[in-house]
Amino acid sequence: MALPLPKGKQITVAYREISSDYEMPSMEVASDHYSLGFMIKGDRRIITPKMNFTLHAGYIGAMRPLLYHRTIPASNSEYISILIKFSPDFVADMTEKIGPQIMEKIFRYPPISFSDNDREKIFSLAREIYQLYNEIKEQGLDISEGSISRYRLQNLLTYILLEVYDKGHFDRTKATIHESELTEPIMEAVYYIEKNYMKPLKIEEVARISGYSVSYFSRIFAKQLGSDFTEYLCITRLKHVQNMLLTTNKSVMEISLECGFSYPGNMTSSFKKEFGMTPLHFRKQNTKL
Repeated sequence: MALPLPKGKQITVAYREISSDYEMPSMEVASDHYSLGFMIKGDRRIITPKMNFTLHAGYIGAMRPLLYHRTIPASNSEYISILIKFSPDFVADMTEKIGPQIMEKIFRYPPISFSDNDREKIFSLAREIYQLYNEIKEQGLDISEGSISRYRLQNLLTYILLEVYDKGHFDRTKATIHESELTEPIMEAVYYIEKNYMKPLKIEEVARISGYSVSYFSRIFAKQLGSDFTEYLCITRLKHVQNMLLTTNKSVMEISLECGFSYPGNMTSSFKKEFGMTPLHFRKQNTKL
């Protein structure tokens, strides 16, 4: 479903509080704007044709125009964020003067994380632009081309983008990058895996979701994802293990069982092979994230 900006607007800024169990009922696409989501609280799993990734509190999720995506819960915490949506025209002055590299870097490999000090500053700027946007809206001020209010919003947004570009940690290893862009049937299969990874999934069950035979599904899945079904399911479970290690105090055994691994020892060996360290070492190394 296409989601354009409201008619006549080139920017919106919203504060959102959403229940922990909310999930998008279908794929959505920002047809005419960029989106920057500042995660204040909660954890969300984002699925796109190009990659899957998890957003934690303190992260920014960046979505470029025309990117189909779908989100599901990644924890039991409520979801609170500040969401900035803006058209390419709204930042045209910046991109014309500085070049396209700012936007290309920010919107290439989400999620974006920060050091503690930088995160505090950048999220403070997000709250500032939200307050400014609301003041302008409540006072009914003009934000058309050449207006003072538009200039103030553009300047503050430009500053935010430059700070994110300069201070953000753009680590593609935090995302599962797909071998090629996913077709809709394979996207549905990936979504089903993300929703049911904790269960003993079989390829026959997931192939039915896509509408393909098992043999054809197996070939297409491996071609688009760059790994076979069993390997992809294992990686998906390991990504959720990472998430629970960071967001809960549960034991490795509890996390292993909740993420669909029958034997904790198998999970630990797979985790070490994939990430180069044990789950406990990963938790210790990332306790401040």
